Amino acid sequence: MKFVIKYYTISTALLTGLFLSFQLIGQLPDPDANFSFDNCDFNDIGGVFVDNIITGSPACVCGPSSNAMRFNGVDQFAVLDPDLKDLFIDDFTMSFYFWVEDTDRPTNIFSIKRENDCLTRDSTMQIQYFPFSNTIEIDLVKNLGDNLKFIGDLDPDICWHHFVLIKEDTRYSAYLDEMFIASTDQGTSYEMADTSQVFLATSPCVGLINDLFDGRIDELRFYSQAFNVNELQELDLNPDQITNENLTVFLGESVQVGTGGTCASGFSWNDTQDFDDVNALEPLITPEETTTYILTFDHGDCITIDSLTINVVTEDDLNCDELLLPKAFTPNGDGLNDTYGISNSFLIDELLYFEIYDRWGAKIFETRDIAEKWDGIFKSTVMNPAMFVYKVKYTCNDEERLAVGNFSIIR
Repeated sequence: MKFVIKYYTISTALLTGLFLSFQLIGQLPDPDANFSFDNCDFNDIGGVFVDNIITGSPACVCGPSSNAMRFNGVDQFAVLDPDLKDLFIDDFTMSFYFWVEDTDRPTNIFSIKRENDCLTRDSTMQIQYFPFSNTIEIDLVKNLGDNLKFIGDLDPDICWHHFVLIKEDTRYSAYLDEMFIASTDQGTSYEMADTSQVFLATSPCVGLINDLFDGRIDELRFYSQAFNVNELQELDLNPDQITNENLTVFLGESVQVGTGGTCASGFSWNDTQDFDDVNALEPLITPEETTTYILTFDHGDCITIDSLTINVVTEDDLNCDELLLPKAFTPNGDGLNDTYGISNSFLIDELLYFEIYDRWGAKIFETRDIAEKWDGIFKSTVMNPAMFVYKVKYTCNDEERLAVGNFSIIR
């Protein structure tokens, strides 16, 4: 496909509006430690972790949420309050955004190690970027021969990356760009040594096996609880992304595009003929046929690409009896098939009820919201792999219909 690229300058007013609409919405608890960098400093917003030492005056730049810190990879880094390491003892969720500049050596993003001691690996933690494989590597070590390592591939089509590490009891799970990396129950907790320091954009191994971090970091947060999949979604700030999911509409219907915040100096759509405003970042689209719209955010030294597919159908295409629900889903937090719901809800005029029953006939889920899906949890309990039954009563073309079937949870 040949793209016709048109760039537009984003005004300060538009950026301000984007960031105002970009705040977290939900019921997340306050972080135990929150380095938002919004005020262009390294202060913990809660005022608890204050013994931070900053070297080299990192620059304050635009980030996924207001401001971020830009480290130059030469002489800029931070040694954060050493008491932060205590947050890794019990259940926790660690989250931050990062942007890596071009580099030819491994760089350290975050680590907990003994100061001036690169060789001792026991009771340590490292999060590093490896340029040759374009991966992020998480390494937790309790002692020699007892370590945990996760490796995640960075999406080459985005600039800002989102990393999350979770500990629940003795299970550790990692996510990158809202995608599941890995999860393992080690049967033990990786506690940091009492004499360890907490390093951001550096480590005691700089100059030996890695370099100072060259890039940007934003929204570094620590929570003293393990987040579930729904709570992880609340952490997603959607930088340089279309927030609509791919969808189906009737011919003649319109879709209002939504996006997350952006620091891009320009943007372009590959196709604007269906837009109410060809210069808009968030246009109203009225497609005449099924179309995939591609949005490019241009940061100058980095480009992010996202897309939205709008399927167009007519009433003649409808078969009211073909209500589609998957035969299985996998609520394991990997970002794929984590919830269960109606795939082609566009054919429903009114949802009278959507119910799910276990094998003994007990109702474990019900809704009248056509967009609501089941996450595989009942009364705060994660349901085990098994067969379930769904019942959906709805109207289509002014007629009531009932769909009944079964599906499985696979873990």
